Amino acid sequence: GMMSRRYYSSLATKLREAAFIEATKGGPASQIRDVTDAKGQAFHELYVVPKRKLLAQLQVEKNSGRGQEITRPRRDIHDRLAVRPPRENEMRTDQDWTGVWPAARSFASSVVPLPIRMGTRKNPDKRAPFKKEGNLELVKIPNFLHLTPAAIQKHCDAIKKFTTPFPNALKGKKEITALPLSVSYADYVHQGTNIRDNRARVCTIRIKGAALELNPTAKEKMMRLAGTRYDEATDTFTITTDRCYTRAQNYDYAFYLLTVVYHESNKVESWEEMAAEADRLKLVFEGSAVEQRLKKAALASGISEEEVTKRLEKFGKFWKEYMNKEETADGTRQYTAAVKTLLAPQAPEQRV
Repeated sequence: GMMSRRYYSSLATKLREAAFIEATKGGPASQIRDVTDAKGQAFHELYVVPKRKLLAQLQVEKNSGRGQEITRPRRDIHDRLAVRPPRENEMRTDQDWTGVWPAARSFASSVVPLPIRMGTRKNPDKRAPFKKEGNLELVKIPNFLHLTPAAIQKHCDAIKKFTTPFPNALKGKKEITALPLSVSYADYVHQGTNIRDNRARVCTIRIKGAALELNPTAKEKMMRLAGTRYDEATDTFTITTDRCYTRAQNYDYAFYLLTVVYHESNKVESWEEMAAEADRLKLVFEGSAVEQRLKKAALASGISEEEVTKRLEKFGKFWKEYMNKEETADGTRQYTAAVKTLLAPQAPEQRV
């Protein structure tokens, strides 16, 4: 039959010749190391049996007493820690903790001298949670071991030389809240390629409306110009600027806007005399048709004119608050009581 191509290969021929030399003459295998094949490549020695001893052979030598048993340390955490005792065991109770943990870092069990445990088990009453050694749950969560009271005190002492003493006249929350003008901005510290932060240039000023000493007409015009920047509940105007490149420019621009709005509010144009009652931003009781009708009704019920004037002045405050604010159940009850008080008949002895 036809023989395979592998049978005619030069490498197979060299292998058969090497095996024949080993079997007949007993020569060493190094005799064929310098032999090359048809392509000129050197012959590589073939290892049928590995040079290391197999597990079965080692087991036989161990049982027969001929082998030498080599003891290796266990590669667990206890043996690794046994190389050097944990640092927590060498710490003193009066040590400077800010030098041990000066900045934010992940939890290290060998550094923290606290018996911390973390984890869940099925029966926590029988088996306590896992210890801190090798506990990944403690590494996952952020810790605040670098923000101890001693560390915060050190930081405050370090930046104290860059600050100025707080004025004694302004100590206390009541004095600070009573100030009519406040300027606020924020500084940002972060790690990056640029030390600048666009949010640091934002400047916000807040001023009380009563501090501007505006007349009712000027204040109404300023409220219209400010729009949503005016908070009626706190009577505060808020101006925020961020369009300029630096904080100083935004600071100047904010006060420029405040100055412009203030002077525009105090201006009186000729066409303002044509304003009707419907053009007002809020309803006014004095001089309105409601005041005239209520006055006529009160006088018709037999109340003296002097008493009607006093009642209308008191009722006007409830009416203005009720008509210019959101309607509530409590406000409706107060308004109803004010109407009854206004139109209540006057006692005979109180009539003039």
